[in-house]
Amino acid sequence: MSKKKGQKGYEKGLDLENQVARWLKSQFGWDVKKREFMRGSVAKRPYEVDVHGSSDDVDVWVECKVDKIKRTDVAKLVESARDVRDAVKEDKIEKWYPDMLMLVSSKGFDVDAIGMANKYSIYCVKAGETFQFMGKMDRDDFENDEGSEY
Repeated sequence: MSKKKGQKGYEKGLDLENQVARWLKSQFGWDVKKREFMRGSVAKRPYEVDVHGSSDDVDVWVECKVDKIKRTDVAKLVESARDVRDAVKEDKIEKWYPDMLMLVSSKGFDVDAIGMANKYSIYCVKAGETFQFMGKMDRDDFENDEGSEY
């Protein structure tokens, strides 16, 4: 991959993260932080949370992708969130862990990704001109702070 292509992809990802942060703030009134690093109980290197949204006592970890989301992306998010949750509950390493998990993609989701996300009650959102919830977890669930089951 060329350096120029890599930079363009990085910028697209950053634009998507900014778009998601604005959406969470304007539509739902969430406080947002971008590119926050969280330590896990097992992993030595911290995980990068693209967008961390918080509202009252609820936290959401949003992973943003400019590519089509696959099953492996869902599995990676689940394992990362579990490790951070353990770091909070067992080791008191971090101050928060996600109550809700969300994947946002500008290209959509493959069928296996939606199936796995449904299993763990992870929000899947396709970003474009508007934000479209996909899978079993919908906008009403999000507005009612329905948690993910990971």
